[in-house]
Amino acid sequence: MLGGQQVGAGAGVPAARAPRCTDSDLFTVVIDTLREVGFDRMTIDAVAARAHVSKATIYRRWDGKAELVVAALRDRQVGVHNPPDTGSLRGDLIELLRATAAICTADCDLMQALTFAMRTNPELERLVRHQVLPAGRVASTAILVRAAARGEIPPEAGERELFHDLAPALTMSRIVAHGLPADDAFLTQVVDQVLIPVLRYQHDRPSPA
Repeated sequence: MLGGQQVGAGAGVPAARAPRCTDSDLFTVVIDTLREVGFDRMTIDAVAARAHVSKATIYRRWDGKAELVVAALRDRQVGVHNPPDTGSLRGDLIELLRATAAICTADCDLMQALTFAMRTNPELERLVRHQVLPAGRVASTAILVRAAARGEIPPEAGERELFHDLAPALTMSRIVAHGLPADDAFLTQVVDQVLIPVLRYQHDRPSPA
């Protein structure tokens, strides 16, 4: 009873609101949809319906499908490419490759779909090359800065494009192209026989006349 009147069940109780879709929730939907249907068949309509948001909400922040996909990929990289500081160059590189191997194993199908889509969609290719790939270097660059400060490599080693190309390429090739596991034995071999020699290589300086 309330004020002498019986209140019906649910009267005056506001309807429960659906949980707000966060960026993380939306990006998860984007990645899942990419896995299932690929970039070309993925639509903003489908993503919006699955994430329970309006298309207007998405378009207020991203110009289109390519921009949304790239945002989701960048968000995914943040949690993966953040290996710990082990105190040594060798340890840091092994942890970096472990993180790379983990995402390559989990996202093998996604990487193959995106590689194909980039060949047919110039805008997606441009955005991935300018926004996603550079973000992947943040952790490796930090590792090289620490190693140079410890005197393990020459200061200019961090500018070597060969290292930045080799580190992910060898791991991805092992998993994606050859279908083999990138276990610790393989990763250690890559670090000891390829990456560290590349980083420690120094050009022969001409003898003074």
